[in-house]
Amino acid sequence: MGPNVNTEIYWDGRFASGDWEASNGRRQTRLFAAEQAHLLRLPEDFAGSILDFGCGLGDAIPVYKRRFPRATFLGLDHSKTAIELCRQHYGELATFIHGDRDRVPEVDVIVASNILEHLDDDVLTAETLLTKCSDLYIFVPYKENPLHHEHVNSYDKDYFASFEPCEVKVYAARGYSEYGRRRVINIYMKNFVRPFLGKRLVRRHRQIMFHIRGRRNQPAA
Repeated sequence: MGPNVNTEIYWDGRFASGDWEASNGRRQTRLFAAEQAHLLRLPEDFAGSILDFGCGLGDAIPVYKRRFPRATFLGLDHSKTAIELCRQHYGELATFIHGDRDRVPEVDVIVASNILEHLDDDVLTAETLLTKCSDLYIFVPYKENPLHHEHVNSYDKDYFASFEPCEVKVYAARGYSEYGRRRVINIYMKNFVRPFLGKRLVRRHRQIMFHIRGRRNQPAA
């Protein structure tokens, strides 16, 4: 594996050039958020603070806002270009911060959606996020193999076992998993012939959620 491509310069370029939008990145973010909002163990009248860590162009914020209209929202991303665009499009819905994990403020809930798989130091990042919140929700691809060229980590149910998650859930996510006709043709039908062609079987893409209790406001031992 070569050097990690996920630098600030790389993502500034993707967001500034329109490549992220052309690749349906914004649509995928909205589809992810629609399902994640229902997986967050929060009442719909939740009035605390929610941080979208690695918010990209901020397209999850209005989705979360519809689900939790009383909550206060923040977004953080290491791409300056992304944060500038977030402020233009969604500045009335959330506060946006340019930076990495060291700039994460204290909040009630942090959602890290499809971001840790891009980071070499994903465990250290999760450890830092846990000191800043009461609840951390991590969403990443499940058992991804082979890895996408931007991804450096593959996750199974035990990946964050040292943090003692209170919930681990594997699920098929729209925007990432195959549905309908595409699922039947590209997976089930083609899997019949792949072994004869010397090709590996293809599995349906899935996501995994880790819900971990944070250390903010916890009493000292």
